[in-house]
Amino acid sequence: MRDKTSVYMRWAKDHAAARYNLANSGMLGCSMADLEIRIEDLLLNGPNRDGYRPLLEAIAERYGVAPEQVVTAQGTSGANFLALSTLVERGDTVLIEQPTYEPILAILEFLGARVRRFPRRFEDGYRLDLDAIGDDVRLVVLTNPHNPSGVLLSTEEVAEVGRLAERVGARVLIDEVYRDVYEEEPRSLVHLGPHFVVTSSLTKSYGLSGLRCGWILAEPEVARRMRYAKDFMEAVNPLPAETMALAAFRQLPRFAARGRSILDPNIAVIRDFLAEHGEWLECVIPPRSLMVFPRLRKEEDSEPLHDWLRRRETSIVPGKYFEYPRHFRLGFAVEPENVVQGLKNLSEGLRRAG
Repeated sequence: MRDKTSVYMRWAKDHAAARYNLANSGMLGCSMADLEIRIEDLLLNGPNRDGYRPLLEAIAERYGVAPEQVVTAQGTSGANFLALSTLVERGDTVLIEQPTYEPILAILEFLGARVRRFPRRFEDGYRLDLDAIGDDVRLVVLTNPHNPSGVLLSTEEVAEVGRLAERVGARVLIDEVYRDVYEEEPRSLVHLGPHFVVTSSLTKSYGLSGLRCGWILAEPEVARRMRYAKDFMEAVNPLPAETMALAAFRQLPRFAARGRSILDPNIAVIRDFLAEHGEWLECVIPPRSLMVFPRLRKEEDSEPLHDWLRRRETSIVPGKYFEYPRHFRLGFAVEPENVVQGLKNLSEGLRRAG
């Protein structure tokens, strides 16, 4: 029997790390010193039946929903698995963007869904190209901001997807894990209607991956079903992690400021780099993002470039993990000096190849 796995996630765990890590998919990780917390704020045991209530309330307040609409999970990966395993039955038709984040496709394969695709084309700036949804579709899946391009769809564009889905009785699942990079006070797309479900976490925008604080926002009845499905996976979440996550929520403005101090200089460097390397690369550059998804002009596959960079302690994500081999994902929410050196190595690799 073939192993059930996400090929990207396995690659990321085994090969993404490097001294000059341009494969990083989120904000530079925080240290314990960055999280202001007292030992007495931590709980080892306590009331945590369906999530630590103060944490549920903190998430609900930030995103403008009721606590009954919040289901906590182990990061956005755990949230996506829990949401999809609740919403999708074996044989259901699921409509999902292309390119997209490969682990979502892997989950759908594991669940036995019938996957149907719709394009988000480089030539169209990765905007949506969806004007109809078949009557058999039960779920539409988007990442917004888009992974791997970083492009953020407008509320109006996503609302139109919602109208198309509602006509056939389908739900819309949106992975919003990068949304906080764009807005100080993000209004989640869950507010577009009861058929919308969103997932997110503290991981990508804030550098708090180790807390594994993820969540799903959904209408109360769907959230209830997800809490019941969660019972198959774990009795309760680890309470020390949830009390630490609550402390982080109370400090989000400070973590957001930290993120801007890291990201803003790097965005300028990336823009200049892409402009200077137009002979070798073309790229849709979002107004603000942690990553971009350049396309090689002269080569058909980014894997040889990746292999050459690995020998120079530099990493990128080959485009094959997003079904677009000519592309690669370039992440830059890491130390500015490492971005600069990583880009120097990337520049040498591009010039040698073409």
